[in-house]
Amino acid sequence: MFWTILLLGLAAGGWGIPTSSLSIEHGSHNGLDIEISVAQGLLKSPTDGRIVLMFAPNGTDPLQDTDVTSSPNYIFGKNVVGFSSRRTIDFAGGSNRSTETGVYGWPKVSLNEVPPGTYSVQAFLTKYERAKRSDGSVVSVRFPCGDGAPNVNGFGSLITNVTGFEVLGGQQTLKLVFDNVTAVDPLSGTEIGGCNQGNYQDTELLKYVKIRSKQLSAFWGRDMYIGANIVLPAGYDAKDTATRYPVIYSQGHWPADSGAFEYPSDTEFAEAWNNGTIPATNITAARPAPKMILVTFRHEAPFYDDSYAVNTANLGPYGDAINDELIPHIDRMFNTIRAPYARIQEGGSTGGWESIANVIYRPDLFGVCFSSYPDSLDFHRHQDIELYTNVNAYQRANGSFIPSIRTHRNGTEVVLATTAQENHWELTFGTASRSFNQWDIWNAVFGIQGYNNYPLEPWDKVTGEIYAEAVAYWKPFDLSNYVVSNWNTSRNLGSTLAGRIYIYVGTWDNYYLNEGVQEFQKRTDAVGGAGWANVTILPEKPHGGNYQDRDIWDYLELVDGWIKDHAPDGVSPLSSNVTAPSTRGNNWKEVIERGGRQAAIARQAPPEIQSKDVRVGTEVQASVGRWDPGVALKAQWAINGRPTCQEFNVKQGATVTYKPRGRGKLQLWVTGSKRNYATETRQSNKLVVQ
Repeated sequence: MFWTILLLGLAAGGWGIPTSSLSIEHGSHNGLDIEISVAQGLLKSPTDGRIVLMFAPNGTDPLQDTDVTSSPNYIFGKNVVGFSSRRTIDFAGGSNRSTETGVYGWPKVSLNEVPPGTYSVQAFLTKYERAKRSDGSVVSVRFPCGDGAPNVNGFGSLITNVTGFEVLGGQQTLKLVFDNVTAVDPLSGTEIGGCNQGNYQDTELLKYVKIRSKQLSAFWGRDMYIGANIVLPAGYDAKDTATRYPVIYSQGHWPADSGAFEYPSDTEFAEAWNNGTIPATNITAARPAPKMILVTFRHEAPFYDDSYAVNTANLGPYGDAINDELIPHIDRMFNTIRAPYARIQEGGSTGGWESIANVIYRPDLFGVCFSSYPDSLDFHRHQDIELYTNVNAYQRANGSFIPSIRTHRNGTEVVLATTAQENHWELTFGTASRSFNQWDIWNAVFGIQGYNNYPLEPWDKVTGEIYAEAVAYWKPFDLSNYVVSNWNTSRNLGSTLAGRIYIYVGTWDNYYLNEGVQEFQKRTDAVGGAGWANVTILPEKPHGGNYQDRDIWDYLELVDGWIKDHAPDGVSPLSSNVTAPSTRGNNWKEVIERGGRQAAIARQAPPEIQSKDVRVGTEVQASVGRWDPGVALKAQWAINGRPTCQEFNVKQGATVTYKPRGRGKLQLWVTGSKRNYATETRQSNKLVVQ
């Protein structure tokens, strides 16, 4: 038995030359009707994807501000299947019920809610490609191509011209045509290489590396590349292989052509780094800069601008690709110290989570992490959501909305967006966790595959209803849970990681990430004693900045000091016991066996009649089968292939009863439906009623 996925999508965009307002044509709808077609020759074959339609203030670029906290735009999205020059896509209406196949908008759900006024209107098509992965799952997704994986207007997207249009209220029709393609100019500094072997131009101390990952290519069934930007220290001599350097692996979002710590875009830092001298200040004299190699990774992936640098069931073995393929390649190319004490993980926000996760999962490879304002380390507080105990991700029990983004003004917290607003905004850019935005990538990284082949989402994206069973599958990526669960196992993380975890966050973090840090500290302190992890929580500090809000050179000297202390000739050399292969976690085989396609199939079961030797009028018991979390069920009894009662709602895990009134072959039919899933009816075994 197999569920086929509804083909869904995401959108992309572009900015064209403004044109004069088009004349209004009357359509058959009661409100706005936007008809979108594509010019001949732009699509070589019927294409799946997502169209995003934007209404921006008159005379402005619709892409000027699309952020959830500030955008003045009205944004609408719709999935398309088999779109071609022979078809016209109709944008009309919109509702919460048809997010997979209909129009869904933000901040207004329906096109009919766009207020009267004059707008700059533009549409964007993000094209999807169908991929059959090695575990048997099949998805239609966008593969980024050296553009940083934006949520709209990525490389290869189709775009319409910006059109001035006056919304009058009532019945109106506007016709738009996709007549251009978003391209990337390799001379503009934009990498062409997310989907082919291209790269940037090297400079004296800034080098670019890219490899085809065998493991990722095998998983995705196509060539997959990952890269790195390498900043070399002053005086580096490739021929001097006797002089070797420690490496800081700086994690974070797609870095384009810059290096770690904004090198070379930060001119002052780049100049000092190239000279090998820390500039003098009013307090300190000039002094030699630490000699290190700085590495940032480029691993934009289907679903986001980076993969979160770990092995996951939805994105594939990115952790192994980076750590077991790319890093050894870098080691062969450059004069690195190939030992854990000299491999440092660092980063902030997304990079903060990635840096601590890589040390926790790979103590055998990395020595220490300096993690700043990391994404949620403990899902007791996923941002501000109490994920394990709440029943809704958008509202608390008292009815108040859960905030997602904040700032502080004159010491007072100001909420800029709630979790509901941000998740609904994401839905306009893509369904099935394909928006290329923050909450969706967490679903893809932390979650397993759903039976629909896409990430098993932890809550309903429209209503916010949390699925506790889906959340339970996130546990291996709840880093405090993982550490505590492996405290005294063969990985022995209690002693293995002691003195190797450094975390910083501010109490005014804009995304409430201080709450996850506090939960991590509380749970690891409970088993390891106060201070097991070195946690710094600075009052009234927002999201951003270097570790512990240090000056960059002060921070680099701190890292340099840790390396020297833990070198073989240092005061606290890193023992081979704490870098043993047995400490390794996030094993790809375990990840895919637990969360891949075969595991999704194994979770399913048809309804089953459990009674035996039943006669007319005798009560029959049956289970409704096993379904993915969030699937709504309706059941119906049938004899000899014909219904004997009306459909009735049933809950997952329920046992239903029935007293047959006639002889024949009795069955229970159960129909399951869920957003982004194809509706399916499963039939039980047959029981002969005497």
